[in-house]
Amino acid sequence: MRKKKIDSILMKKATGYFVEEKVEEYDRDNEVTKCKISKKYIPPDTTAIKAVLERSDENPLEGYTDEQLKELKERLLSELAKINLKEAENAGTKTKRKD
Repeated sequence: MRKKKIDSILMKKATGYFVEEKVEEYDRDNEVTKCKISKKYIPPDTTAIKAVLERSDENPLEGYTDEQLKELKERLLSELAKINLKEAENAGTKTKRKD
């Protein structure tokens, strides 16, 4: 894999992303009768965040005190919770019926 592709995948895992899940129901003739598509949020992965920081040339957290890091962590977790709530409300599920 190229470095750019690895960095892109790591960044996606480090920031979180949505995936679409598709569930189909079949009748006796093996035809699709119901198709349910839902969006699922995959939250940021702390290991990926650490890897992104280690791979970058600069460490943006260098020079912060433990107290500053703790405050930053709490603020980011609060913002993430608000975003997750808003995205969960907007995601919902869609159901399509095939007749």
